[in-house]
Amino acid sequence: MGKNNSDKTSIKDHKEEPVENSKVTSHAAKIVIINPDIVFDKFLTKAKTYIHDEKALALIEKAYQFALIKHSKQTRQSGEPYITHPIEVASILTDLRVDVASLIAALLHDVVEDTNTPLEEIEKEFGKVIADLVDGLTKISKIKFRSNQEKLAENFRKMVMAMAKDLRVIIIKLSDRLHNMSTLDSLPHAKRQRIAQETLEIYAPLANRLGIYSLKSELEDLCLKETKNEIYKEISRNIAAKKKERESYIDEVKSILEMELKKYGFQNAKVYGRPKHFYSIYKKMLDRQLAFKDIHDLFAFRIIVDSLKDCYEVLGIVHSIWKPMPGRFKDYIAMPKANLYQSLHTTVIRPNGAPAEIQIRTNEMHRVCEFGVAAHWAYKEKTPPQSKTTDLEKFTWLRQIMELQNDLKDPDEFLAAVKVDLFEEEIFVFTPQGDVIQLSIASTPLDFAFAVHTDIGLHAVGAKVNGRITPLRNKIHSGDIVEILTSPHQQPSKDWLGFVTTSKAKNKIRSFLRNEQRLRSRAIGEKLLHEELVHRGLDLEKMIKDHKIDLLIKAAKESGLDDLLISIGYGKISAKEVILRVYPEEEKKPHLEEKPKEAKATFVVPQSSKKIVHGGVLVSGLDNILVTFGRCCSPLPGEEIIGFITRGRGVSIHKDSCPRALDLDPARRIAVSWVEEKLTTLHNVYLRVLTNDRTGVLADVTSAISKCGANILKAQVNVSTDLKGILYFEVTLKNIKQLNEVIKSIESTQDVILVERRNAIKNHKF
Repeated sequence: MGKNNSDKTSIKDHKEEPVENSKVTSHAAKIVIINPDIVFDKFLTKAKTYIHDEKALALIEKAYQFALIKHSKQTRQSGEPYITHPIEVASILTDLRVDVASLIAALLHDVVEDTNTPLEEIEKEFGKVIADLVDGLTKISKIKFRSNQEKLAENFRKMVMAMAKDLRVIIIKLSDRLHNMSTLDSLPHAKRQRIAQETLEIYAPLANRLGIYSLKSELEDLCLKETKNEIYKEISRNIAAKKKERESYIDEVKSILEMELKKYGFQNAKVYGRPKHFYSIYKKMLDRQLAFKDIHDLFAFRIIVDSLKDCYEVLGIVHSIWKPMPGRFKDYIAMPKANLYQSLHTTVIRPNGAPAEIQIRTNEMHRVCEFGVAAHWAYKEKTPPQSKTTDLEKFTWLRQIMELQNDLKDPDEFLAAVKVDLFEEEIFVFTPQGDVIQLSIASTPLDFAFAVHTDIGLHAVGAKVNGRITPLRNKIHSGDIVEILTSPHQQPSKDWLGFVTTSKAKNKIRSFLRNEQRLRSRAIGEKLLHEELVHRGLDLEKMIKDHKIDLLIKAAKESGLDDLLISIGYGKISAKEVILRVYPEEEKKPHLEEKPKEAKATFVVPQSSKKIVHGGVLVSGLDNILVTFGRCCSPLPGEEIIGFITRGRGVSIHKDSCPRALDLDPARRIAVSWVEEKLTTLHNVYLRVLTNDRTGVLADVTSAISKCGANILKAQVNVSTDLKGILYFEVTLKNIKQLNEVIKSIESTQDVILVERRNAIKNHKF
């Protein structure tokens, strides 16, 4: 699904703009130009397999002609007519059997953004529903952003808002991303890597939450091909080498299952077998720290039956044939996943010792599994109005996203929170009253408390799990009954952030702590400003009463008195400097004494708006300050970074994805960026390498590191109980490009299973 004739493109979310036909390069001109009508006819043929309304088909044709005219002067980077992209996106959607409005919106999804066509024209020609879908898909193109990360975050925020109104927006967006991911070749390596990583962190998990597993699998495999190409090739080679063996194994298991099911009267049961997709195999290698040859459960079998009762009967039959593996049975029928997925999962051991994963579900459950939320939408219009539920009511995860959207106004925090929490696998725990609460794996009783109600979380002092007193930091598991003990005198501690896992818990704790911190900073700022004003014969209360305080607020470029005081309290601005901007003559009076050193703010903002470079980092707006790099994440030149003003340590630089940085108040953030010509400092990076244990492997790995020009400061070797070598290295590197070269070099070394970067020093075993 989703494959196309194009092999090069500019990615829409990080794109080189569509080019005019007159500007096609000589290289692009050599590409065979595809006839858009042929591509459209193939798409229309697929659409006609389930759309039979002639008026609807005519409207699809009209949308194609409309988009064809609008994009007529644009081409892709490959030289193909740009219109081929929206046609291919619509073609992917036909595999999900989406409605006519979605197909039309897919054909038109780039018209407003790339051709300056007003949205009103779309509404006039195709109606408000389609115009709203196109609007939800149109990125924010007229706003100036501080960074690519902020742009991505704001675009995602807009998409979430549109998605909450109409889930078809995200279904179209995922299809758009899949086509772009399958045509990455024309982009620079670093850009392809960034897009693939973004897809892996946001779009593939979204496809999972929507239950559209076909899109999820394809996106993940394409990301693996881009980000871990050597591993992708290894899995591909191994799978291809055992094709006959694989087909024989699948046929054998299917034959046994079909024979046994018919013996018990299940004549209509259908049995399917398939190899797991590449990314799923890679995750097993990663999670279990195994080489490919040691992964045995490479296949999944599916049994489709007529009724709910049949599912459980067939489960009993399967367990009578082969022994079930303890702890590997999951009942997603009794407790569906957040994306409405339902099925019985069991893993059994065959007589030859090979495990086989078997899923059992009804035809209706299978339809939802195949098409996910697209199936839900297709049937939504057939539901009687009085029994309809909104998407927000039906999908818990979507409500969670909207809560984050409302709670977190900072776009970077919002995006980070979504990545951290909403795309984890779930566990199901119970309240003492029997209500089911869905949480991410590794959740604690404190996560549970915040999931039940914010006030319960804020005042939690302990918990009972299955009737026993349990610390708030202990992990809970599916099936646990959890009761939270509270006290009106309890308040959140910063230590809580060290063990809670869900975004809701983290955000509520951070919000409380930040509010407390802001109150303290406001008090400090008020004291500093009051002292400085008294020093100059002025009175703060009188200035507030006479509205003269507005002069200081304006001079500090703040929005109000609270913000002014908080900024002074943080040390972001100086009370003295703000006053001098409004009353410059006061500085020259002979009777004025210098303010005591302990009362001075840490930083002074220069009157000029020049930008100063410190250690290869460009800091906007601050002069004569120290720049330090966060030891929690050790950012490298080339990585997206953010800066925070600190007390006593100048501006602290972190990776934009650093969890530690997320604990810091956005009010302290300052624009920073790398300056390539100023990059002379070497940076320490920590690597963990998992290998098969053999003589000489350490020498091979160190050689692989050294040939990339990296210097090894420390090395340590451990051997695990399963005879795997665990190597730790501290190396000095110039930038992220050199790190990628080092990782690639190590991965190509014989017997290396896994290479990963470690950020926090405290996690190393030197």
